[in-house]
Order: sequence, then C-alpha cells, then structure tokens
Amino acid sequence: MTVDPTGKGIARPVVRIAEGGVAVGVALIIMSLAIVQGFQRDVRELVVGFGAHLRVVAADQGRAQATDRVAWTDVDTAALRAVNGVEHVQAFAQRPAILETGEEVEGVVVKGLGADADPDFLARALRAGRLPDWTSGELSMELLVSGIQARELGLEPDQRVRLLLADARGELRPRVFTVVGVYETGLQEFDGEFVFCALHHLQELSGWGIKARIRVSDALVGDLAGMREVDVTATGGQDRLRYAWTGVDWKGKGPHALLGQGTAQVVVSDGGETLPDTAWVTWDAASGEPPLVRLAGGSSNRYVGGFELRVNDYDALWTVSDSVFYAVPYDLDVRSVVDDHPEMFQWLSMLDLNVELIIGLMVLIAVLNMASALLLLMLERTRSIGLLKALGMADGPLMGVFVRLSVRILLRGLAWGNALGFGLALLQQETGWVHLDARSYYLSTVPIEIDVMRIATVELGIVLVCAVAMYLPARYISRLDPVESLRFD
Repeated sequence: MTVDPTGKGIARPVVRIAEGGVAVGVALIIMSLAIVQGFQRDVRELVVGFGAHLRVVAADQGRAQATDRVAWTDVDTAALRAVNGVEHVQAFAQRPAILETGEEVEGVVVKGLGADADPDFLARALRAGRLPDWTSGELSMELLVSGIQARELGLEPDQRVRLLLADARGELRPRVFTVVGVYETGLQEFDGEFVFCALHHLQELSGWGIKARIRVSDALVGDLAGMREVDVTATGGQDRLRYAWTGVDWKGKGPHALLGQGTAQVVVSDGGETLPDTAWVTWDAASGEPPLVRLAGGSSNRYVGGFELRVNDYDALWTVSDSVFYAVPYDLDVRSVVDDHPEMFQWLSMLDLNVELIIGLMVLIAVLNMASALLLLMLERTRSIGLLKALGMADGPLMGVFVRLSVRILLRGLAWGNALGFGLALLQQETGWVHLDARSYYLSTVPIEIDVMRIATVELGIVLVCAVAMYLPARYISRLDPVESLRFD
C-alpha cells in the first residue's frame, strides 16, 4: 500500500507540526550538547591554565617542609616528558603573600614560573602591559596582577608595589616589584587570588635551601689584632647547620685567622635534610690584598614547589596520571586538577544532567508528536486498512507500513533539525554573536564544541526509540473490524 507521508485533509497540518516538533527538538538537543560541552571545555581550560592537568608534588612523609618543596635531582623531567600523553612539563612554585600599595592590602597567592613555562594561557588573558620575564631570575623584579586586583588596589603597568611573601616558616619577607602587566580570564575566584612572578624569587624567599656567605673582617683582640679573620654566616636548612672545611684544619663557623696564604672551602649542611651549599675563600696575608671570596649562590635554586604537566587529551587524564605516578619516586605524589578543585569539576559534571533531561524531554515530545500524526494518518486510511484486512492482509505487515511511514516523517524532521541546529551552532562558533556576563558565567561569549559522533549517537537513539514506540499506536490496526472499517466515512 502506498501512503502519502504528508497525509491529506486534517492529517497534513498535523504531520507538518510533527515534523516541525521533531526538527525543533533535534535543534535544541544539538545546541544543548554543543553549548554544554563547549562550556565544560572552556571553563576546564581556565582552571587548568592556572595550574595544570597534573602536578608532581612532595607527599607528606612527616618530615619538616616535606610538603613544600621538591628537589630538581629527585625528578627526571625527561622521563616525565616521555610518558605517553604528556604534552608539556614545567617547574613551578607558589606561596601565600600580601600585596600592599599605600593604605591598601590584599591577600594573594604568588605563583612563580621559570624559563620552561608555557606562556600561551597568560598571553591570551593579557589585557594590558606584558608578561614578566621568567628567565632573568633575581634581575626580574616584575609582577603580573589580575584586573580584579588592579581595580581594587589602583594598580597599572609600571607601578611599583610591595609584596610580602611568606617563607616556609610563615615569616613575611618584603620585596618591591614592578607591575608589568594585567591579565583577566573571567574566572573571578582565580583572578582575585593569583599573581605571577619569576620562579627565582619564590625559590629564594621560601627558605627551601641553604645559603652560605663568607665574611672577612679585621681581628680586634689578642694576638690577632690587626690581622684578618674569616667566618661563615648561613641561612636556611633545618637549623642544624654543620660546617665542613677542606684545605684547612678549621672547625665550626669561625672566626678563623687568615695567616700565611691558602684556599679554604666550606660546605654547609644540615645533616642531609636539605641540599648543602658551598663557599670558598683565597688569601695571601703578605700581599696586603683583600681575600677573594666565591659563593655558590645557595641551594634554593635546586628546589621547586613541584612540576606541572599538561596532557594531550583530557579524557585520558587518569591513564596518564597512573603512568606518571610510576615514573616518579615513592615520596612524591601526583595530583590531578580534579583533585585540586573537586567542587568546580563536580559542578561541571552536573551540567551533563541538564543535557540528559533536555534529551529525555525532547524524545518524549517527539514520540507524542509522531504518535498523534500516526493515529490521524491511520484514521484517514481506515477504509483502506479495512479493505486490505478483508482481502487477507495480516495486522503485522499493515502495522509495519505505518511504522515505516512514521520513521520517514521522523527522518524528515531530523534533517530539518540538523540543518537548523548545526547552522546555529556554527554561526555562534564563528561569530560569537551571543554574549554572556563573564562575572556570572566566567565566559564572555556562549562557547560551542560540536561532537559529531556524540550527536549522531543521540539521534540514532531517538530514531530507534521513536520507531519502537510507534508500534503502540500502530496496534490500533489490530482493533479495526474490516466490516466496520469499510462503512467508515
């Protein structure tokens, strides 16, 4: 039996409405999936931009400062980069601090980045000025602040600001920095918290290492009066400093007389908890020249807060995390961005529930629309159905005819829905014409991510569900009596 899929009489507008309902529902599903996936992607990238997908940090082993620092020598960064799925590895450190300008103060978290840092995220977020120089070390007294901090404290590029950083003992160490840039991501919880500087400053001010200095002075008492003497001053470590001299028979930190000529080396350690530091002094008492002092510069630069790893594919995050865990020593921990910000990712995952509800409602509406159209089509064809049944056609094949008819109507609706949904999604993706309030939604425009495979899977599911559901209204055929059907007008 050939049946016009658009119907006739009253069935025609009902079929058109059914097609339109399916088209609008499919378009809404496409837009919902694209917007939610785009929103999850962009917000996730903002969170990851302030940290990383994975962090290698020191695990708490009950040792002093154990959770604050990681020695460069403890981590094989080449092995981390070789892990399948790892895209980038960089050292970092961060500490609490107070940002002070005039009468205004604000608590912040200072994050230090080094020469291996990837600047793309901060470069995209830059709103004024430039990024700090991560490579110049102590010569780079430069600071990057957020737009929120700049507005609250009245900061702008080239302005000097006082930063009080907390060391490992909780003591505040003041430093004066120059603001060189202002960034803004829209993620206000993070923008209001983070400032950025060169890694060297945090290595130095955190008190992670030992720093030895040799001091030469004139002796003022006893037989040494008028002679020069030398002693060692040292900071850092675990306050159990030991002084090991070579080239001389000196013991302890001094002072020691510089008689004759020679070269002495001192290694300052704390019993193995901290990497030691070395200093040298060379003198010739007869020459009258001042002694030559050389310093290694301290062992703080051999410590970092940890290592940040960015992965190629977020969906493979846990697999990469397991691989990284086995690539680092047992006393180091591997933390994911989900571990560090669980509330943010729980909220993002809850957005999937909204999409699932939308899909469920749209499928229900599509089923009801198709059932209504199918019942009207069967009502219009009652005499034809009765005639076919009178000629011996079974109910099953008759039901199949109308189910296939409903699927044709559904597919036409899907085609129009795909055209509308993908058209709107691509328009927003290319132009960003629909804007958002970044203070409420973290993003300035509606984000779009089109996952064709996921959309195709959802649409295939819609077709299957609707096709199966159409067998329920099609059972109306089995209740028709051929004699009564032929009398139907």
